[in-house]
Amino acid sequence: MNNSTKLLAFVYSIFIVVPLYWILGNAYYLNHINGFVFLAALIVLMIIAAIPLIIFRKDKFRSLIATWIIVLSSLFCAYELLLLEYESNTFIAEVYREPEEIIQSSGIYILAIGLNDIHYLDEENIVRDIYDRDGVQIFDLYKITNRDRYKSKTNEIKQFLGFGKEQFHVMGENVKGFIQEDIVVINEFLGRENLKGDSAGLGLGLSGMIHQGSLHNQIPIGVTGTLQPNGRVNQVGGIAGKMMISEQNGFPYIIVPYANKEEAETIKSEQQLSIEIIPVHHIDEAVIVINELNGST
Repeated sequence: MNNSTKLLAFVYSIFIVVPLYWILGNAYYLNHINGFVFLAALIVLMIIAAIPLIIFRKDKFRSLIATWIIVLSSLFCAYELLLLEYESNTFIAEVYREPEEIIQSSGIYILAIGLNDIHYLDEENIVRDIYDRDGVQIFDLYKITNRDRYKSKTNEIKQFLGFGKEQFHVMGENVKGFIQEDIVVINEFLGRENLKGDSAGLGLGLSGMIHQGSLHNQIPIGVTGTLQPNGRVNQVGGIAGKMMISEQNGFPYIIVPYANKEEAETIKSEQQLSIEIIPVHHIDEAVIVINELNGST
């Protein structure tokens, strides 16, 4: 069998496997099938391909096509296998998390939302009943879709291969680059393994400035927002819960990214909160506002 015939067999196998994989992938992505069905279908394809491999074992061309079908199906199956790890995740609950004053007496309280993974429960009312019974406040409850699972699986593979970093790790690099100093309590915070996301960046940056003496504050302020290397503050999630946490802790002010301003004002109105919202584009704006607030007290 010459090389052109081998290549033709490979092309035939691609035209068989790839369309089927695309159809199954889209069916999964659109929640028409679950991960077990997705993987099982790929395994069935390998089994079906093994039949002509046995029947036409003397026909090298057909056998090669069947072999390539098995190989390609196996590769796709291996790539998607990690989906089963996320199959049991049904909801994510946003719950109360105590705000943290990283630098004592700084008045800068980092706001975070507790994210609880819910497994195997498909009914939202059952989840809420369980949390109500346990006395745990839920700010929001998100239904996990196959799209969410696929995104999580892909990100995990990227990080494993070194093509991506977790948001929390990137935030740590940005904060350290901004404050230009090793501050023990901030390093300890960034060394925690149970934290995710990057919304603590602005609060850590302001806390670092207070530790260094370039900023002074005597007012309790809830803070959320990313911190980019250039000091820019970008949008974050969980604003509703963070505003409720700030209100419940008696903070008179909350600093949020300007991109979250409209959302924060809507929540304030709907929940009839008294907290004052301070939207900022850049950490320098937050510094100016904090100085003004302290100058007026």
